[in-house]
Amino acid sequence: MDRNPLGNVTAPPLECGAVSRQAIGRAIGMDNFYASGSMSPARFSHCVVATSPGLSDKASMTIELHDPSPSTVESLEYTKTKDGGADLPVDTAPGYSATTRDTGGAVVGGKAMAWTQDGKKLLVIQIVRGAPGRDHRADAVEFIRGLRPLLLT
Repeated sequence: MDRNPLGNVTAPPLECGAVSRQAIGRAIGMDNFYASGSMSPARFSHCVVATSPGLSDKASMTIELHDPSPSTVESLEYTKTKDGGADLPVDTAPGYSATTRDTGGAVVGGKAMAWTQDGKKLLVIQIVRGAPGRDHRADAVEFIRGLRPLLLT
């Protein structure tokens, strides 16, 4: 199992103006990938990471900032229960994280959602296909931990 930390998830070189290329590569297990989306943290809305720039290629990872959030805090709590999610650590709360599974039940990724105390902004990290042997849920939490001060202020 790869237990190496992601490192600073906002360290250059950056993808989508805000996310460390090295951290993305470690989380998804690829050095060669394409990221598209926002160009700066000030105007960040999304980042989609895939193996190629083609529209038919499915995303390996997505980062979305919703401002305003399309969900109420109550509906986010319901989604947490449905996902079997666990509360984020105190330094990144409110929010939750969960693992994602393929149709056979194998863990293939992880996700984390964080929102502002008033529920007006929502940050969603989804590692759809994570690197083999990594704790994908923990990686999603690390992305939240690093991006929250930058994007949810």
